[in-house]
Amino acid sequence: MPLVQRTPSPLPRPINDDQPAVQLEQIRIPTPGQNHLSPTSASSTPIRSKHRTPVPYLKILPLLTQRCSEGLTYAIVFPYINQMVLDMGVEEKSVGVWSAIAESTMMATEAMSAPIYGPLADKYGRRPVMICLNAMWGVFGIAFGLSKTVYTAIMFRAALGLLAGCGVISRTMVGELCDKSNRVQGFAVFSPSIVVGMTLAPVLGGFLANPAGRIVPSSWSLFVDYPYLLPSIVTGLSAIIAGILSIILLPETLQRSKGDTSQRDLEKSSNSGLKGLLKYEPFQNVLLLYGMNNAVMFSWEAIYPLFGFTSKNLGGLGLSTQTLGLVLGFSAGLSILMTIFVFPLLHSKLSEAACLRLCLISYPCAIVFFPILWALSYPSSGDRLPICVWVIMSVQMILRRVGDFATTQLDALILDSIPGPEHLASANAITFSVAALGRAIGPFIISWFFSLSTRFASPFSPGRHLVWIIFIIICIPPLYFANRLLNDINNTLGKEEVNHEEERYELMGNHHAQLDVPRHDHVEARGTSIEVTNDELVRYRVV
Repeated sequence: MPLVQRTPSPLPRPINDDQPAVQLEQIRIPTPGQNHLSPTSASSTPIRSKHRTPVPYLKILPLLTQRCSEGLTYAIVFPYINQMVLDMGVEEKSVGVWSAIAESTMMATEAMSAPIYGPLADKYGRRPVMICLNAMWGVFGIAFGLSKTVYTAIMFRAALGLLAGCGVISRTMVGELCDKSNRVQGFAVFSPSIVVGMTLAPVLGGFLANPAGRIVPSSWSLFVDYPYLLPSIVTGLSAIIAGILSIILLPETLQRSKGDTSQRDLEKSSNSGLKGLLKYEPFQNVLLLYGMNNAVMFSWEAIYPLFGFTSKNLGGLGLSTQTLGLVLGFSAGLSILMTIFVFPLLHSKLSEAACLRLCLISYPCAIVFFPILWALSYPSSGDRLPICVWVIMSVQMILRRVGDFATTQLDALILDSIPGPEHLASANAITFSVAALGRAIGPFIISWFFSLSTRFASPFSPGRHLVWIIFIIICIPPLYFANRLLNDINNTLGKEEVNHEEERYELMGNHHAQLDVPRHDHVEARGTSIEVTNDELVRYRVV
């Protein structure tokens, strides 16, 4: 094997001219006075490549479309669900109860069905399961608009929740299509796609409901008999389009195990299956953190419009529906822009731990502004709030959106908290289910305490602001589990590096005899190259 020399070699040249000249490429020379290094310390400093793999936007386009369709389907009923239930013959005083059941049924069945789809995707592949679910999502999405009774409406919403595998598998595939260098950028595009759907949904739902005589001619009896079919067709078609794009653009991302006998694979086998995954401590931490973070995030989604709508005498801002809608719309748009453009920049400047802690601390910092906003707006009437209130509200909104970055980061951290990539689909399914529980429990707790705080007579009494104290307390456990999660991930990665070094030096011993170098020299094998470190601490590579 010919060797090319870059710098003078300390080894003697061969005497026999018939033999090929042995030349060595010098890699590293320690500074003078440096102590002799052991084989481990000689290569203990890894060289990190700054190259970043481009995000495969074309491949993840079907996943973005599906995620947007999920948000669209979930929120498009909000503008008309009360009128829809009333038109189905429910008494007006019972409309709120049945509307709430119809809205929440989808989330409840999502929590129950999500763990089913991880094993399915592991067995049959991500792509075929994803395509089938998109097709069924489209069918049931359209069928909801054909409901004639409140029971059929609830049934179809429950059926959509049973198809929660769309959200589970799409997030899994984004993690597999991206690598460590671009995973954060990939999730920075994927995570806000559901917000795009939820932002467009109320506008489309309110505009497309009861279209006869407004959008389509009154002679179109189909839309007269089914006044809420048109928005359902839009949501169903969005899922079908996602399925078609999946057939055309989406590759299969499931990689089957090839029977590697490394210690990492032994760890995988000891943690195999759903039971083993749930016993894996790093994943336990990310699971708890994911559920708690969703509880905090959706508690904000519940309390913010309630705080803005409630009158000042009861502890709110007393904003009109139109003004509140503009504020919420601006907040959603800010979330999309900051997640796509600000979060990747923030993540690149800070360490993983510092970035996650900053995101989680931003929530309680933003909560502190609620009583300040109320106190400053209390003397004013209606929507005529002082300029300082709008400025503080903007700062609060930015802090809150920084807190939302934690979800994007946790989506990427799931890969670092599981025993191996073959567990990714199951892990995403479980986290999806736990997140749904957090989205159900958190808003209920905060809304109940807000209702309780309005019962105190004096608007300036401490009890009137009890809800904000509870909200800050809810934000504390995620910080604790974030520290545990990051420590466990660092420990796991440290063990893997040690195991890798042991395997590498086990291979080195096989080349001592072949290279005719002293046994005390350090020989390193890497694929088709061999590195040698002699007694003078100069490293050479056979090229």
